[in-house]
Amino acid sequence: INRIARFFSRRPQVQERLTKQIADCLCQVLEPEDVAVHIAAKHYCVIQRGVEDAASETVTSDLRGAFREDPRTRMEFYATVGKI
Repeated sequence: INRIARFFSRRPQVQERLTKQIADCLCQVLEPEDVAVHIAAKHYCVIQRGVEDAASETVTSDLRGAFREDPRTRMEFYATVGKI
């Protein structure tokens, strides 16, 4: 999973697309029924330039299968990653 994330994150792009690309790759390679990808990142362009906000964090998720369709599974996932 780390290699997949590193592969897609080497090129400049928006975090939303990166999240989707990682989920797509996991689905293609592993063929799981359910996939959840959650990325929380600090963006240096926000920290060092522009608004200079060192505390901000951008969070994106791509939920598929039971993670998207079953509210209990989704809530358990988000509780696990600490966003509830």
